[in-house]
Amino acid sequence: MTEQYENNNEDEISLIDLFAVLVRYRKLVVIGTLAVALAAFAWLFVLPKFVPSLNKKTLTISYALKTERLPSSVAFSVNYDILLTAKNYMNDVRVLADAQREFSIFADEKKVPSVSAYNKQIQDAIDKEKFVAKRSPIADTIAVTCKIPIEKEDFADDFIKKIAKMASDYIEADLMPEINTLEDNADMILEKYGDVGLSEKKSSSSSSSSSFTNYADISSDIKAFKLKHDMFVQFLDDAFVITDPAGRTIKFIVATFAAFFIFVFTAFLLNAIENIKNDENAVSLIKKAWDEGK
Repeated sequence: MTEQYENNNEDEISLIDLFAVLVRYRKLVVIGTLAVALAAFAWLFVLPKFVPSLNKKTLTISYALKTERLPSSVAFSVNYDILLTAKNYMNDVRVLADAQREFSIFADEKKVPSVSAYNKQIQDAIDKEKFVAKRSPIADTIAVTCKIPIEKEDFADDFIKKIAKMASDYIEADLMPEINTLEDNADMILEKYGDVGLSEKKSSSSSSSSSFTNYADISSDIKAFKLKHDMFVQFLDDAFVITDPAGRTIKFIVATFAAFFIFVFTAFLLNAIENIKNDENAVSLIKKAWDEGK
């Protein structure tokens, strides 16, 4: 019982010692934290009102891009995922850099002197998630998010339309030759056997009937698809815009808490140094360790 009391007493003393350090250096902690908080407040909220270059606001704009769906018979035959391919093209640095060179939505300056500078801007946008294109929970839809300077708002729609068109054009070049070949093969088989041959095959074999019916479906599905086909990736006019004043409130809170913890750490460090100076054994041990480390 006595041992337990002594352990509890030691824990209580250690907590009191820690609190005593904070009380002892309270001026350093409080004044230091307030000074940093005031400086951060002035820098983030006061100076931007007088210095326009510091008053940078960003926009977070969300877009929904609709991808075209292939008929099931055609999709099964060509084994091509339009949505996944479109998303990959839209995240390709070459596609984004090409659009950036035209609209420069991720930079404050109007002109950038070199192609490598545009590429660097795009890589920075991807690394910092200023541009994100991903599969949406909505069927056949890609969700795109852009974080751009507020003065680039007028160019954002055109930027997204361009990368959507580029992705669509790439898919067109990839996929349409396969679809055309599939259609030609289906038409050739149907023309070779004709309606009479088809009915004969139906009566003789269920598997052959299935094969011929599949070619007929493919041919009709492709023709219907081509009649309505426009673009594989379509821009939807329903952008969602959020204005973010460069995250100033969050930055202010982070700066204040960081300053508080730094000054608390400094208080314990100063207290430790003072305790070491007053302890001859500790000084000699540190001096010995220093000499041995040379």
